Amino acid sequence: MKKCEECGTANSTFDEEMGEHICNECGLILIEEIFEQTILSMGKDGQSIRSADKGYLGSVISGEGSYKFNRFGKSSIIPKNISQALSHCRIVLANFSPSSSLKERVDKIYMEAYRKGIFGKFSYEDRATAVVFYALKERGTPIPMKEVMREFQVNPKRVRKIVRKLNSLYRNQINYTEVNPAYQLEYHVLQITKDRNYLKQCLDVLARFENIVSNSNFTKGKCYYASICWITTNVFERREPSRKDISKLCSFDEKNIYQQTKSLLALIGKTSVKQLRGKDVNKIGETNV
Repeated sequence: MKKCEECGTANSTFDEEMGEHICNECGLILIEEIFEQTILSMGKDGQSIRSADKGYLGSVISGEGSYKFNRFGKSSIIPKNISQALSHCRIVLANFSPSSSLKERVDKIYMEAYRKGIFGKFSYEDRATAVVFYALKERGTPIPMKEVMREFQVNPKRVRKIVRKLNSLYRNQINYTEVNPAYQLEYHVLQITKDRNYLKQCLDVLARFENIVSNSNFTKGKCYYASICWITTNVFERREPSRKDISKLCSFDEKNIYQQTKSLLALIGKTSVKQLRGKDVNKIGETNV
C-alpha cells in the first residue's frame, strides 16, 4: 500500500463509488497510477464494473481549477487536509483586505507548492503564513513579514525557508516585482480608519505626489505613506486623523512622519502642511499654488 504523502501513514480505504483510495488519517486522495479506475455501473452479479479513466467521476481532473481538487465546483469534495490548509490561508489573508482574485492566487500557489513537495512537515500555520506573504509580494503589495506572522505567531525561520522555496519554484520572480503604491497606501489607511471617503482623498493626494516624486531624486522612507495621510488631512481640511493618530495607529515615530512630510513639501516649495489647506489636489506642486 502506498504511503500518504501528507501524513506518512499507509492506512487508506478504497471508495468504490468514487473510485479513489482515501487516507484514513488525513483524508488525502491517494493517486497510485497515472490513470485511476472509474466506476461506470454495476454488473448483473452486483459487482462494480471498472474501466480506464476517461474523465468520469473519480478521475484526475486537469485544466483550470484542478489545483483545488474540485470536480463539481463544490468545496465539500476537497480532501480534508487541503481544506484545512486553505482555511488557514484564508485566516491569514483576511487581515489584509484581499480581493477574490488574490484568494484564488493563494489557493493556486498552495496547491502547486504542495504537489511539488515543498511543504514537507511544516505546519499549516507555517505554510499559510509563507504562502500569503509570497502572494502579497508577488502582486506588488508586500506586507512586512512580522505583520503576516501576527495571526499564528509562527517561527520566522520556518516561514522564510518556505518563502525561499516558493521563490525558487517561481524562478525568483518576486525579486523583480515593483511595489503597488496604491495598495501600500490603502494598507496604512485601513489601520487608521474605515472611512472610504478618506481613503479616496488619500489616493488622490498619492497620485499627485507619485507624479512629483517620479520626476525627482526623492527616496521614499518608511513613513512615506503615513506622510501622505497627514498631508491629506490638511489638504481636505479635516479635523482627523491627526499626525499623532497616524503615528500611533501606523506604529511610526511622530518625528519621523514630520521629517518625511517636510522632505515631500520641499519638492513643491512648501515648508508647512498648513500651506496646502484647501488647495486643489491636481494643482499641488504647480507654481504659485
